[in-house]
Amino acid sequence: MFDRRGHIRNLSNMISKERNADEHSDEDKFSKAGAKAEEQMAFYLRRVFVDSDDIRVFNDLRLTDDSGDAAQMDHLILHRYGFIVVESKSVSSELLVNQQREFSRLWNKRWEGMRSPIQQAKAQMDLLRRILNQNAKNLLTKMLGLVQARFGNCPMEVIVAISDHGQIDRPRNVDIPELVKADQVVDRVREIYKR
Repeated sequence: MFDRRGHIRNLSNMISKERNADEHSDEDKFSKAGAKAEEQMAFYLRRVFVDSDDIRVFNDLRLTDDSGDAAQMDHLILHRYGFIVVESKSVSSELLVNQQREFSRLWNKRWEGMRSPIQQAKAQMDLLRRILNQNAKNLLTKMLGLVQARFGNCPMEVIVAISDHGQIDRPRNVDIPELVKADQVVDRVREIYKR
């Protein structure tokens, strides 16, 4: 991923899409809130890592593999040792995670189940790994000049960033290191990088 001087090699299959200014209409409050959470997270990441030689941040990526499967990633962090997928979630009230790691959010004074953002980010991570393996010959060298290196053991992690004004209610005896508030993501990235 890095050449000898520590610069990231070109990952040509990853194409960043530009956000359309009209993408979120006034009637679509959820999309607007989601876009705001993504912008907030991008700001936190850019502020800290903009001049880093070891960490690169890509925001708002759309990835497509050779079979046409696609995923939209809020934030992808490429570091010297691997990748981190960051999924931003706009939560204006309370997020509840139960013992089975199932998610619910409080909306209009009612609890509603929601898709696990951790599983969503892991699905994006799986697609990323598949795309990297499909392009391994362009990104990695052959071992001993014979066997093509792959990304099977490349470290990949996920982080789910809950907006700063949301509250997280977690079970006391279940560790969920992937789930943090947006302002804690930078510290979590540094923690992962230093391992």
